[in-house]
Amino acid sequence: MHLPHPDSRVIRPLRPGDIVAFPYLDAVGRYVGDDATPMFEWYVPPGGPLCFGHPATLTTADDDEIDTMVDSGEVVIVETGFDSLAAYHAHRTYRDCDPRLVAPGGAPTTSHLELRAERGGGTRSRVNGFLKHPTVQYQHDPVTKPFRIALTAVYEGRDVAMAVLGRPSGRHNADGQTLELYRFAAHPNRPANTGSWLLSRCCRWATLEGYDRLLTYAGVQNDNEGTMYRAAGFTHLDTTTTDLREWHSRSGRVGGGTYRRRRYRRCLSKHSLEARRPAGRVDAEQSHLTDRGTAHGGGDTSLQDIPQGDLIQTREDTLGRRGGSLSPDAQALFEKYSLGVDEAIRDTTPAPLVACFGYRTPEDALVAALAVRDHSGEPNPRNNSAAVTLASVAVQTPLLAYPVNTLRGLIADAVEWASLHGYATVETRLENPIAVNALNGLTTLVEAGADSAKPIEIASPTPPSSA
Repeated sequence: MHLPHPDSRVIRPLRPGDIVAFPYLDAVGRYVGDDATPMFEWYVPPGGPLCFGHPATLTTADDDEIDTMVDSGEVVIVETGFDSLAAYHAHRTYRDCDPRLVAPGGAPTTSHLELRAERGGGTRSRVNGFLKHPTVQYQHDPVTKPFRIALTAVYEGRDVAMAVLGRPSGRHNADGQTLELYRFAAHPNRPANTGSWLLSRCCRWATLEGYDRLLTYAGVQNDNEGTMYRAAGFTHLDTTTTDLREWHSRSGRVGGGTYRRRRYRRCLSKHSLEARRPAGRVDAEQSHLTDRGTAHGGGDTSLQDIPQGDLIQTREDTLGRRGGSLSPDAQALFEKYSLGVDEAIRDTTPAPLVACFGYRTPEDALVAALAVRDHSGEPNPRNNSAAVTLASVAVQTPLLAYPVNTLRGLIADAVEWASLHGYATVETRLENPIAVNALNGLTTLVEAGADSAKPIEIASPTPPSSA
């Protein structure tokens, strides 16, 4: 149904003869009148998938509630002046009056969307509940195996799109550097460009997690050609035809049909080392906040200063069930160049490590690292949604032209990573002058969420109360 932009839709009290759509209920009806209670006749296309039975006169909410629903877009006035549903049926084809094609009011852009990140126990049932919702009409199988994370686009408290990322299904792609987007579904009534919005978050999440490639498939058991993936910079690798008609693995199991499957890949790294991306991500307004007033530590001053734009972002941690561990290079860097107390070395029971971001030179030398830890005491820190802590940092200041801006880039990456993982707050325990200068002037990046899910707060940890 080709309606005007939601901002220009018809908003007025309903009149008898109005054809209205209820996008969130998958229903189209004709407004009969309001002698006592508003009455509707439901439009039922013969043999159509939205068959509620025979057309009948049904009661709904009162006048005030109906007017409110029109204002909010829950009820959309499609046409007016029809004496009967038969006249409307003759006027419109079924596809034209499909309520799933009616754009609901409220959010014409993705600025109203929120991101929810989920993993761990209970997430799979929530994901499958969304995928199997009759309105979503997702035709793929439910999720049965473990996955890394499920990202959900939420509009006004309602799930409108969901993506599931995990280990690639094909063994030849399970190289530790490739992630697969193997479930992606959206509610038909969602703000415009919701799919692209969520897909961009998937790419950023994969990049900040240290992956080099993101794989996905289109057309599995449907006719999706993957237009969204091509628009997002994915490359079409190949198209295969799968025939499931002869799949009878056990008695009583009916084989499937045939479908064309299109495989897409997004390269997250263009560097020869397959590392992340250049570290020069501080915007022009913050570029004047350089290293004036900060002292360079001792070191080999004969080495040439390394420009920030030549640095490559990396992840310097290995995922574990109860937290991660630093890479050998990061451990050595913290031992020699730590800007403050490094808990990984001096604390016999350090807080679990949830991430460690680093910058390397084109020659693969690690020159900066930032450890992010969880001090909440939760049994599984990666499921905590309260706060993470910028715990320790190490920078080879003699080798860097602008160590403060380099560290500021690391902090911005950590803040964006925390936002994409659903954390509400990033606490800091960084007290070295270089680290403090790096935090100064970062307000713009933090309030904007670093183009991620939502604004996130940087705060100092709350001191423990004395007994």
